[in-house]
Amino acid sequence: EDKKTLRVRCIQKDGVDNFNPCYIFDEGSTIEWTPAPGKLASPAPGMKLKSGKEEYFGNDVSVVEMDGSFDNIQELVYVESAMSNTKTKFFGEMTQAMLGLAEAPGSNNGTGLMQTLAAFAIRELYEKKAATAKKSKSEAAAASS
Repeated sequence: EDKKTLRVRCIQKDGVDNFNPCYIFDEGSTIEWTPAPGKLASPAPGMKLKSGKEEYFGNDVSVVEMDGSFDNIQELVYVESAMSNTKTKFFGEMTQAMLGLAEAPGSNNGTGLMQTLAAFAIRELYEKKAATAKKSKSEAAAASS
């Protein structure tokens, strides 16, 4: 059993307002994927990704998991193409964000990937809440006029 490769899980609670969990390939399905070595360089024993539904402390959750690391962060775009609901604003943004932190600890494994996914989810939620607050303020101002 490999004890050096880091396995990282992103556990996302289902049913949260203004939030849709990310997943690999097919929403709601249990997927285990080992990317093709020719498309994503990864040191032995390689990389595995998984997504699916689980129960976690009595809550229904969606989990995205990465076990392994990658040698070339630019190749992460291959993984990005398999993911949905990442909250990115354009294709390649996740890879671009990871490249911006290439020297940070965890940037070549699931730690950096899951932190990046969390950052995009927080940004999206903030933007939704800010837009709702702005709309409410505008409506209140129009009603008082």
